[in-house]
Amino acid sequence: MGNKRAHSGDEPSGGHFENPDRKRLRTGQAPKVHKARPATPAVENDGLNAIKKRARAIERLLARDNLKLPATKQKDLERELAAHKMRIEDARTKKERGRMIQKYHMVRFFERKKAMRFAKQLEKKLAQATDPEDVAQLKADLHIAQVDIDYAIYFPFMETYVSLYAKPASEEKEEKSAAAHYLHSARPPMWTVIEKAREKGEAALVKLQNRRPQTAGVSGQPEEKEASPQASAKKGAKKAKMPAKPKPSKGAGAGENDNESDDGGFFE
Repeated sequence: MGNKRAHSGDEPSGGHFENPDRKRLRTGQAPKVHKARPATPAVENDGLNAIKKRARAIERLLARDNLKLPATKQKDLERELAAHKMRIEDARTKKERGRMIQKYHMVRFFERKKAMRFAKQLEKKLAQATDPEDVAQLKADLHIAQVDIDYAIYFPFMETYVSLYAKPASEEKEEKSAAAHYLHSARPPMWTVIEKAREKGEAALVKLQNRRPQTAGVSGQPEEKEASPQASAKKGAKKAKMPAKPKPSKGAGAGENDNESDDGGFFE
């Protein structure tokens, strides 16, 4: 009978394979490097919870009435607290940003594809057009389609996405093609913001895409809107119809009407 190979401690009998790392060393190969796994959300949450706990402890310490700390130590604690609050806010913003991206991912994707299709069709028509009026109209429509592409890509992630392409009514479908309806319909306020940022370059668009909500109005609208001439005329007519309020007399009871002396709040 043939000699059986003796099993070492690293090679147990019973058909089991030896340790892959030891086999690589025995055959002269470099051992396999095991890469560290990225931190799981649970680990990240544990670290964030520790930061929150530390921030609360510092806030309670600084809020004490009988706090007796050296000025340098108190300044260090205040700086540490500010750093912790910044990290907590960054984590909250990152989480909210991911949620908003996921929420509007599909509508942004479909509208970008639709705008790219319109732009491709217009470029083809523009290459074949000869009439100056048709060329001018096609260039204007192409500009709209190109801004629509950037709108779907660079609309701020942290703000509620406003759709560009609402479904046309059945009557409008008969009068216009789908492309004509979509390209000539009204645009949300953010569209103009993106059009202006587009003129400054991609860096301005990326900055707009990643801006935080507190740095802008809702959906790109300015903080204070100027009233239209029609609205101003109506407001003036309402004020003219309102009877004048009697002025409060001095002395007792004069303070009761202090909050009612300004009627601008109702109209504003």
